[in-house]
Amino acid sequence: MRRSLLLTTALALACEGSIGDPTPYDPSDPESCRRTGRCESVSGPPQTSAYPRLSHPQWENTVRDLFGWDELPGLSATFAADPSGTTNFDNDGTVLQVTSNHWADYQSAAEVIAARVIDDPAAKARMTGGSSEPRALYEAFLHRAFRRPARAGEVDTYVALHEQGPTHYPALPAFDAGLRLALEAILQSPFFLYRDEDGEVRDGVVQLDSHQLASRLSYALWDTMPDDTLFAAADDGDLESSDGLRAQTFRMLDDDRARAKVEDFHRQLFELETYDAITIDGFSNDLGRTMRLETERFATSVILDDDGSLQDLLTAPYSYVNEELAELYGLEGVTGTELRRVDLDPTQRAGLFTHPGFLARKRGDTAPILRGVYLNMRVLCASLPTPPVFEPPVQRGTTRRERVDSVTGLGTCGETCHAGVINPIGFAFETFDDEGRWRDTDNGVSVDATSSYWFGDEEVAYDGPVELMGAIASSDMAHRCYAQNWMEFAFGRPLQTRDVATVESIAKGSLTEGWSVKEILAALVDSPSFRTRAPLPEEE
Repeated sequence: MRRSLLLTTALALACEGSIGDPTPYDPSDPESCRRTGRCESVSGPPQTSAYPRLSHPQWENTVRDLFGWDELPGLSATFAADPSGTTNFDNDGTVLQVTSNHWADYQSAAEVIAARVIDDPAAKARMTGGSSEPRALYEAFLHRAFRRPARAGEVDTYVALHEQGPTHYPALPAFDAGLRLALEAILQSPFFLYRDEDGEVRDGVVQLDSHQLASRLSYALWDTMPDDTLFAAADDGDLESSDGLRAQTFRMLDDDRARAKVEDFHRQLFELETYDAITIDGFSNDLGRTMRLETERFATSVILDDDGSLQDLLTAPYSYVNEELAELYGLEGVTGTELRRVDLDPTQRAGLFTHPGFLARKRGDTAPILRGVYLNMRVLCASLPTPPVFEPPVQRGTTRRERVDSVTGLGTCGETCHAGVINPIGFAFETFDDEGRWRDTDNGVSVDATSSYWFGDEEVAYDGPVELMGAIASSDMAHRCYAQNWMEFAFGRPLQTRDVATVESIAKGSLTEGWSVKEILAALVDSPSFRTRAPLPEEE
């Protein structure tokens, strides 16, 4: 029964719709705009909220860094869960609202954090800056907490709250009582919980000021508040120039907080957490987690340590393995549990999709279909039709390729979707068994890993995974898809039609000039989509 359900799901694309069906031009749909070449008819910056809310991880990181703690507060685990958005990521700001449950969560967390700060001499000193004069203290602290210079009326408000502290906390020294009460209010302020991107609308455009750009930049690259260097650059107006913005971008990408962001991007985009559940007979229960750590380490090292490009991610013939993974790869001389860099056979392995984690996750007789669907959607951003539900036909054949072809190949009801788009990618990986080991035969028959795929209006033939990954890495589809996903993740919102020109420009630089991923990110934050915004209809 379980196998029948699996086949039903995997083969479901076979009999409905087709790839690339013409659809009417829709100016609100980025893919329609790009496909028809009519993006220029929709001009101006993207429409975004004046007050995007911090995600729960951003709230955690911001509280930690505001008080200089080494560990996250760990309170957001009890917050009301946020709904899923329309991107591949969990930070889609278009669905991050503040419900009544959220307000209660923020209030409780503010009270807990304020009490912790009062009991922590180092955190309290970071809040006060060594000052015992309330006005100077709150002017400096609000600058950091609100990620912009404090306004006169705001300082007055918190000084007044400070003076009321002893009434609410009579058991504390008066100064500490004032700090605690004021801090509770600050941590519940919309200017702490949201990013302030409000501003004057001129000709339908809001030009972000230097502090708003600093905040956008820090949450795009670090998922947290600006550090002292970025605050100083914002105070000096350095971010208003491309040189200043790019200089900060490259500086920040050398920080460990950028490493966490890059890891999180690839973890979510490529669903790496699903590797944790992989088990293989004869190996430890930690194997799946090690597979995930391998790919995370590979991606961050390629990008941040080696200044690598998307092509390197997709084709580099090396990885990070320990003794257990080395056995799957067929490598000798690797001992211990720590991951270390090793060179792989360049005729067999190329990039993160020839890692055992990807291959073992997409296993069984449906592997070519699952792998083909996955790479089409996650790497090429190809549109696939909605799968129907039907009873799958009986498979026939000696090899897995023959069995899949018998029900989805040429002359079957799956000819359009599978034979033309899904299967050609999946078949290239038939040189691997279900655990990710290299194989030359399948059930005693030589493996056939040849195929071809239409990248736009060009058909490219290949033989095996290495040639396939080289073809993908040389396609504008992959570079555009990667740039789009980075925009959606770094900016925390879905792609809009007004972003298409930026994505196309970055994809061109990535493909034709071999931009590193760092350069892709620098171009993203130095784009009109980052520097400006158009107001939402309700603001107008």
